[in-house]
Amino acid sequence: MKVYLAGFMSGDKLKETTEWRKAIRTHYAVKAWTDLIWLDPYNGKDIGTITKDGLKSSVPAHAIVHRDYACVRDADIIVANMDTFGSTRPLTGTMCELAWAWQLRKPIILITTDKNYTCHPFMTYFASWIVDSVDTLLKEKIIDYFYQGTVTAKY
Repeated sequence: MKVYLAGFMSGDKLKETTEWRKAIRTHYAVKAWTDLIWLDPYNGKDIGTITKDGLKSSVPAHAIVHRDYACVRDADIIVANMDTFGSTRPLTGTMCELAWAWQLRKPIILITTDKNYTCHPFMTYFASWIVDSVDTLLKEKIIDYFYQGTVTAKY
């Protein structure tokens, strides 16, 4: 199963924007599910070239959009962290990825406490599941639910 980790990206929030992704991958590394593949917009990018405002890098814009679309298209599930970590810049790329995921009929898990998302009719309709934190996502075994239901049946 392929899981795409969508969310805010910015050079000045690099630590915050990578920590939650690493936490999820690390949690699942101990399960030894060899058919669990993580698709991450940071993969393959020279993250050191992402500007502090998160709007530019050494990778051309078309390449970023095309590669991220391919990841959403190939993913079995999307986990989207809607936290901007204090930045006022909107989640433009993430919102596009969510629209692609919806159009492609991909399950979407939102991580957020923001009422602009938890109460918005589009988000509550699009999302298969909404959780308040990465810890809740892991504790409630939400990725496990999708994995076990789509990879192999065990009774």
